[in-house]
Amino acid sequence: MISSFLTGIRQSVRQWQMMALLLTASLLFAVPVAVPVFWLVSQTSSSTLAAQRMFADKMDALWLIDVINQQFTRASIEAASAQAGMLMLFMGAGWLLLNTFFAGGILEVLGSGDGRFSARRFWAGCGAYFGRFFRLLVVSLIFYGLAYVIYLLLGPSGAAAHQATAYQPIAVRNWLANAALALMFGFVSLIFDYAKISTVVNDRRRMFREAVSAARFALKHFLSVCGLYLLIALIGLGCFVLFAWLRSAVTQASMAAVLLAFILGQLALLARIWARITHYAAALDFYRHRLPPEKPLNVPAEFEPQNIEPEPVTEAGMNPTLEDLEPVGTPAAPQQSPADELTAESTIPETQR
Repeated sequence: MISSFLTGIRQSVRQWQMMALLLTASLLFAVPVAVPVFWLVSQTSSSTLAAQRMFADKMDALWLIDVINQQFTRASIEAASAQAGMLMLFMGAGWLLLNTFFAGGILEVLGSGDGRFSARRFWAGCGAYFGRFFRLLVVSLIFYGLAYVIYLLLGPSGAAAHQATAYQPIAVRNWLANAALALMFGFVSLIFDYAKISTVVNDRRRMFREAVSAARFALKHFLSVCGLYLLIALIGLGCFVLFAWLRSAVTQASMAAVLLAFILGQLALLARIWARITHYAAALDFYRHRLPPEKPLNVPAEFEPQNIEPEPVTEAGMNPTLEDLEPVGTPAAPQQSPADELTAESTIPETQR
């Protein structure tokens, strides 16, 4: 596990071009959702003191109360919220499909011999595996549904919670059920990561069978795959929290400070992308080292090469004498049997006898 973890870090550090590409795609997808919010803020805070107060990355409570109470004629928080909500719904579905699309390119680059990024290899992998990974996405809904059914069986029902006389046991049970749901969802996501890896490594096309095979693999190596996943997730979360904290510590009182806060925010997002690539690279190395060795082909005996030694050539064989050569003469006539002679005599005409 540790060797796969180190291999994942070494490979992910080299993929700075891929990380820049994924970061750019994330920013482009965030723009349509941020535009309605930005429009609401600019329309309601221009030419007011609220703009100066919010320039330092602080929420103005008086401005928010006025927006909620519809004190501005040029904007409405209900309309902006509806627009942002619909955009978040559609963009979220699009981002899920885009992540499925990008997964093929990431694994194609990491699974190549040299592991170097090239745009041709990345986009070729995205197109080659998108159909299969989309079918895996559909199959994953079954596994997520089973996990949610288990959550409903473990958690108390609403009637039981209302009829309970003690609040603490119900609260503890709800907390444990929610934690179990989060762990099950994480394990299902881990299973389908290995299903994608197995699809790329073995070039498989039956996705449901591949999902079941990945579930068996994850259960067989449960401690190793979960330990590797949690180790990379904790490092990525730690980097994300660090950059987010640094961003919040910046007082955005000038354009330079705003630019610094923006860069720190993108570094926090980049930490999540790095954790994803590192997990793919480490899991790919771990899976390859756990594959059974290939069986040698059984070559039939008649096709096996045989060491045939040539006959030694003597000096006499190289220079033959006249006695060694057979005389060349006219070929002897074939001998006839008595039955053939009688047949021949019977065919001679009477005039020739």
